[in-house]
Amino acid sequence: MIRDIERLAVLVIACLSLAATGAAQCLIPENLIISGGPGKDGIPALTNPEVVSASAGDSFLVPDDLVLGVVVNGEARAYPHGILWWHEITNDVLGGRPIVVSFCPLTGSGLVYDPVINEQLHNFGVSGLLFDNNLILFDRTTDSLWSQMGGQSICGSLRGARPSLLPVVQSTWAAWKTMHPDTTVVSFNTGFSRDYTRYPYGDYDLVDNTTLLFPQSTVDPRLPMKETVLGITHEGVARAYSMSRMSTVAPRLVINDNVNGLAVLVTFDAGSSLAVPFERRLQQAATSEGASSGEGELLEFEIIDEGMFPFKLRDRQTGSIWNLRGVAVEGPLAGARLRQIPTFSAFWFAWSAFNLDSQIHDPAASGGADEAEEG
Repeated sequence: MIRDIERLAVLVIACLSLAATGAAQCLIPENLIISGGPGKDGIPALTNPEVVSASAGDSFLVPDDLVLGVVVNGEARAYPHGILWWHEITNDVLGGRPIVVSFCPLTGSGLVYDPVINEQLHNFGVSGLLFDNNLILFDRTTDSLWSQMGGQSICGSLRGARPSLLPVVQSTWAAWKTMHPDTTVVSFNTGFSRDYTRYPYGDYDLVDNTTLLFPQSTVDPRLPMKETVLGITHEGVARAYSMSRMSTVAPRLVINDNVNGLAVLVTFDAGSSLAVPFERRLQQAATSEGASSGEGELLEFEIIDEGMFPFKLRDRQTGSIWNLRGVAVEGPLAGARLRQIPTFSAFWFAWSAFNLDSQIHDPAASGGADEAEEG
């Protein structure tokens, strides 16, 4: 009886929260927006959290802990999954620029957005509501609701607004700090009493777990529901790169691909849980002599260093050597940088629901370009 009353109270709070945003102003049917249990701010977002050096981070993180890694204006920072499981949203400033880092444990999706929308800075919190098991944020300025994976405001005065998506890397802590030895990391000293070493959802995230905690509008059976995929979209076409499928081909891969006209390089390292997408067409290349070279050139890559992580790449057009940060470190294009594609990883059931008819890349196919299963 007490539990029934508690559930009813949570439902009432969720309904009131939805009503406050103006449910009639929502872009999706109201019945698809449901309570996840905790009410508004029941899961406390972080703002300007304490950060420490990489060496200090080793005191509370182990090498295989997963993090979301972000670089802004040359400044790198890691956001541990262990913190994001319990807080889901972090409002921060990195490289002199405000960012909002979000992670939904139910869909395995970690995204980074620019919180300056229509020239106004917004602070975001956890609404307690879900759409297709995915996190719905709210902004504290207008109380509008925002679909994390949908990438837009779905209810309220800002409905339809789309914040700019920023690049993010999901990897192990060991891999991230190796790639970015000067990184800072969000400290476990958040001011809240949480066990950041304990995953609060049991075995929910295991790849063979088929349990969903809330209703789901559609489930695509082509991959296991909890399979982690890196997703890329371009002009209406979506493609998923399955971590499991890539690892069955080789523990390390570079994939030269083309997604609806977008030339893509995906670097993959199974041991580091790392898959990072870059654009293969150079926007501008500053050579080691300081001249601009190679602008607009389309490159293809191969692995040249199979030794210890991080391995290196070589482009077949100029023979330049590149690191996993997308920077040419030797050769004619030394100093050039590939553009990291702003996107994210997620569980397959969620990626395919928000990207209906998504293609699935076949890493075993020869050629690597536009080799995909159609949706």
